[in-house]
Amino acid sequence: MRNTFSEIYTIVAASDCQSALDWLCGNSSRLSAMILSMTLPDNGAGVLMQALRQDPRKWGIPILATIPCSEDLAKLPLTMEADDFLCKCHPTLDLRRRVTRLIDTASAHKREDNLLAAANMDYLTGLLNRRGLQEAFANLRKEDLPLAVYLFDLDNLKIANDTYGHDSGDRLIQSFAKMLRRQAEPEDILCRYGGDEFLVIARRVRNGESALKKGVQICQRFQEHTHVACSCGVALCEADELPTNDLIERADQALYLAKRTNKGSCCPWQP
Repeated sequence: MRNTFSEIYTIVAASDCQSALDWLCGNSSRLSAMILSMTLPDNGAGVLMQALRQDPRKWGIPILATIPCSEDLAKLPLTMEADDFLCKCHPTLDLRRRVTRLIDTASAHKREDNLLAAANMDYLTGLLNRRGLQEAFANLRKEDLPLAVYLFDLDNLKIANDTYGHDSGDRLIQSFAKMLRRQAEPEDILCRYGGDEFLVIARRVRNGESALKKGVQICQRFQEHTHVACSCGVALCEADELPTNDLIERADQALYLAKRTNKGSCCPWQP
């Protein structure tokens, strides 16, 4: 294998499962492909396969399984979970061709994923756009409940655009997006909903009081750093409900109430 690939790739070899896992911990981003022997002792192949397939960051790493020539595939079911397999008594040319094909296929899938991510991303802020939001909304699960949907609106952005120009307005929009990232939890869904409106979905909120507190804090933080106010409406989806697009409509109604009665702060939706 070293003779076959060393002119193109750096070859890292591990004789046991633990050595491979130790290397993967800090180097998985450098890995183009793994050639995995299905006869590693102590179910090493199974442990490695599970480690790669359970981690989304490592899911795209292609795996070529090698098996003894006399082995019955039915006795090695994990082989079928690899991207390809090859008998150990293989021609060098066959090994090179299969690994190259696996790497090319993985690269093509990565390019497709990048294009899809770009299609779901707002160009100005790097947050999700409406298309990305709908996909994220559709992937919400029962274990995400209860959740809160926030709709933020930058107050009087039109005045800033008319007074200082649209570049100034764009910088305010970008500032709000950066502030949202700092204030949000890692599992929050962040979206530029349109123009100067932003939508946030917070998973597993404790109760309505804590949800409202988070919305108020975000409004206050933005005004402290930019001296520009923003208003917010928040709607809750309880644990016994189903998350639907009605939540966004409710948050919009609460936002309208905030802008009419309590501009610069957050209002909850009330039936």
